[in-house]
Amino acid sequence: MSEVSICNQALSLVGAKSITSLDDDVNEAKLCKLNYAPVRDAVLAEHDWTFATRWETLAASANPAPGEFTNEFPLPSDVLAVLFVGQNHAHPENWQVENNAIRTDATTCKCQVLYLVEDTSKFSAMFTQALVARLAAELAIPITNSRTLMENMFAMYDQKMKRATAKDGQQGRSRRLRSTWLTGARYRYGYFGAGPYV
Repeated sequence: MSEVSICNQALSLVGAKSITSLDDDVNEAKLCKLNYAPVRDAVLAEHDWTFATRWETLAASANPAPGEFTNEFPLPSDVLAVLFVGQNHAHPENWQVENNAIRTDATTCKCQVLYLVEDTSKFSAMFTQALVARLAAELAIPITNSRTLMENMFAMYDQKMKRATAKDGQQGRSRRLRSTWLTGARYRYGYFGAGPYV
C-alpha cells in the first residue's frame, strides 16, 4: 500500500475527498503531506515492531565526550530508539544515550535498534491499519473541526494498536521490560530515557 493509499483511507474515515498525490493543490493533500511523516514516525516509535528492528555493530568515536562512561558510539541517523545494548540478551551492558550516541564502558558496541522505515511495502498490515486510524485522528480537526470525530479516531487508533502490537508480539520474540530512548532522528519528541533491559 502506498503513502497516498494510506492517506486516502484516513481521509475516508473523516469524510474527506480522496487525493491522487501528496502534491495535489488541494487542502486534503496539503494536510496529508504535512502530517503523514511525523504521524508515521510516532506510530513506529510506539512499539518494537518486528519489521522495524535490526542489530547494529557501531564504530567507536575517536574523541568521546567526557562523562560517566568511557566510550561513545554514534548512532545512525535513522535510529528512532535503542532497544538493547550487549552481545546477546543474556549479557546486557550498562549504557545510556547522549547526543545521538550510546555511552558505555564496553570497548565494542552491538545493539538492537528501532529504525525509521519509510518504505510502505515493509509495513505489516496491522501496523498500516493503526497508522490509518492515527492519521485520521490528526486530520479530523483541521478538516472537519469536530473534536468528537477526533476522539473517536483516537479511540479507534488505540484499539487497532492493541491488536497490532499483540499480533506483532507473537512473531517469535521474547521481550523483557526495557527503557526506551527516542532520538527524534527527524522529529524531536523530547523524551529521553535509556538503559539496559530490567
